[in-house]
Amino acid sequence: MNQLTNDSLGLRIGFYGNANFGSKYIDLKDVKSVFRKRQVEFPSKNIIFWGTYEASTNPMYMVGSLETFLDVSKFTLDSSMHGCIYYRNIQLKKNNIITRVAIPYTKDLFLLISEIWTEIGHMDENVKEALNHVKTTYSSLAYGANFNKEDPDEEINYFHIAESAFKDKGYANYLYPRDTLQKLIIENKSSQYASELFKSYSSFLGESVQYDSLPEQEQFTGEKTVISIDDIAEKIKGHRVVMFNENHLLQRCRLLVNLLLPKLYKEGFNVLALEGLSGDDERINKLGFPNIESGFYTRDPNMANLVRTATKLGLKVISYEDFEDTEERDLSQAKNLISKTEINTKSDIKVIVLAGGGHIDEGDTGANKSMAHYFKKLSKIDPYTVNQVKFSSAQETNDSIYTMENTGLYNNDLYLANCLNSDQIVIGGNDFYRKHNIARTNLAKGTASAIYIYNDKEFQLDNTAIPIYVSLSQKDTIQLNLPKGIYRYLERDQYGGIIHQEIIEIE
Repeated sequence: MNQLTNDSLGLRIGFYGNANFGSKYIDLKDVKSVFRKRQVEFPSKNIIFWGTYEASTNPMYMVGSLETFLDVSKFTLDSSMHGCIYYRNIQLKKNNIITRVAIPYTKDLFLLISEIWTEIGHMDENVKEALNHVKTTYSSLAYGANFNKEDPDEEINYFHIAESAFKDKGYANYLYPRDTLQKLIIENKSSQYASELFKSYSSFLGESVQYDSLPEQEQFTGEKTVISIDDIAEKIKGHRVVMFNENHLLQRCRLLVNLLLPKLYKEGFNVLALEGLSGDDERINKLGFPNIESGFYTRDPNMANLVRTATKLGLKVISYEDFEDTEERDLSQAKNLISKTEINTKSDIKVIVLAGGGHIDEGDTGANKSMAHYFKKLSKIDPYTVNQVKFSSAQETNDSIYTMENTGLYNNDLYLANCLNSDQIVIGGNDFYRKHNIARTNLAKGTASAIYIYNDKEFQLDNTAIPIYVSLSQKDTIQLNLPKGIYRYLERDQYGGIIHQEIIEIE
């Protein structure tokens, strides 16, 4: 999130989605050109700010200007969590969506923020997305008497509290941070950041959640065809670099890459690059599993198992995020990928990349250049990009994968609807799996508790290791397919107390 603050106007707004402001990122004349080419009205004076969104699926450009005697009769009245009112309006113009938000200062003076979404492929769903975007962003609006009041998100360090709940007892505690955030959200009414953080911790427990700022699923009118893991591998194998994106709340995105790894390894792929790693490369490759300090998204058992599969097969696992240069994030990511993989100096290198959302979009959209775009330009290698976010729903789970064919889709090479069931354990590809029933204890029935399954060797080596499986299931008996090995089963209450534990041996 980037916060726009204007002391002269006494106003602040928290913009989500890699929003950047000012001529450092894009010239005002370039924003003006986007509006004018699409015959959308652009302010002629009193411009306060302008900006764009980095690596956005649909390129977006914005401008804010002071306007007098603005007619808001066709706008919808709304208010922020601080009680500050604003007026919102959404218009459609050919293949563009224009959102306007009018913030009143006096009876006759408004700050008008106009935003244009370009290259819209599925208008109805993107209109819903635009509305969600406006409501999400302007829920943080504070001006007038509220400008100098402390922001609830600044008063309460939700991330620090959640992190303390997750790891301060010396092991991964999945239930406590989720419940802690839930209570804080109720006590403090509305906090967009806390809500999104709550969803991240809920997703680690296997719960079905979705970002507030995204539509449930893209509606698709083209052909939808079932595709197998073998068929996907066949499409990829001839390329040196394949990039997958993920919705950070959908574990199945990591599961798909995990299922593909053994087949891609046989085709010569030997490096797995993860946006979700925090720079723990040496330890990861030496021990073969992540712990609570390896990254935020590696806490998801499906992401952790992806790492386990990669190291077991013999792939080198690398991080490529640059936590120092967040202003040029996508460019830094691309440079790190090229240097750390050594793909331009070693001809035998073949790379699998798992990145967030729009970072794998290949189109050149002016200021909105993605990591994939920079990578292609700098390395002279055209990556094969697989989008499994645009058409994947949190609710649809039939354990199938579909290809989506449509000439209007151009940012990626392959579009998938990933409907895999992520409630499974996949490690290492071709290992023998055996069904095992876990009977929950009488003490645990009807109480808030979570189930943890660890590789016992990992647990003894490092009790901060990420489990191979975590669940909130309240069933009396849970059936899992486990590969050959020795496992430690723990059942913990919300505070981390052990309700039950046992050793499971699969021969």
